Amino acid sequence: MPAKLAPDRQRGLIIASGDIGADDRGTQLLARLLGLLGPQPRIVIVGAPDTTDDGDADIESALFGIGAGEIRRQILHARADSDQRVLLDAIEHAQLAILLSEQPLRLSTLIGGTQLARAIRRRNADGMAVAGCGAGAALLCEHMLTHGTEGATPRIGGANLAPGLGLTNRVVIDQGGHASDRLGRLLAALALNPFALGLGLDASTAAVIGPDNVLEVIGSGGVTVIDPAEMADSNAADLASGAPIRITNLRLHALTGGARYDLDFRRTVD
Repeated sequence: MPAKLAPDRQRGLIIASGDIGADDRGTQLLARLLGLLGPQPRIVIVGAPDTTDDGDADIESALFGIGAGEIRRQILHARADSDQRVLLDAIEHAQLAILLSEQPLRLSTLIGGTQLARAIRRRNADGMAVAGCGAGAALLCEHMLTHGTEGATPRIGGANLAPGLGLTNRVVIDQGGHASDRLGRLLAALALNPFALGLGLDASTAAVIGPDNVLEVIGSGGVTVIDPAEMADSNAADLASGAPIRITNLRLHALTGGARYDLDFRRTVD
């Protein structure tokens, strides 16, 4: 569950982003995101060993180029690394924490249950923004989509869920592949957990969730929102592994830059 808010505090932004490339679209997205934080923000980048050094360096250079202040980059190789005092102190003074990984499960096993996980949740409740980029976006959720099969048809076993960082319990996030490739994974995940909304993220595109639980799309691509609140029928409980799942009466929204969506009332807003 998300950390509880103090009576006089406002939760920080939760930013779920697709892959950010080293091109103009990626730089423009980062610039938009930094513009939400104020001048020269202090940033902590936390990655797993599967994160490429070149990708880290590209993001770090781009952030400095568009006005970031201090940046600390930390690759976690063992769970003990998440309890380093210097890293925890950096989180205490940061305006933005960025989570990077090629595989969400790799990063979650290094962070989950550590002092770092508790510090990120508490600091987000105190106002620090937290961004998950690429596969790191899935880690923001209470129910983390770790991997699954490609294709538009949901299947039993087509989506694998594990505990995430838990900054929000409103959504399940898939940032991988093209929209049609991830549709089946999201539908399979929602068949198992119809409380949540499914979010599919394009590259160089971010879903920014504000403290009022209104999501705004920023970037050059789109965000797919699947709402199972009025789901009428699902046979997921009766099927063997690999079988296609029947799900009826879902809502699907295709949102692009500037669109806003209320996660509590499950509707677009002006």
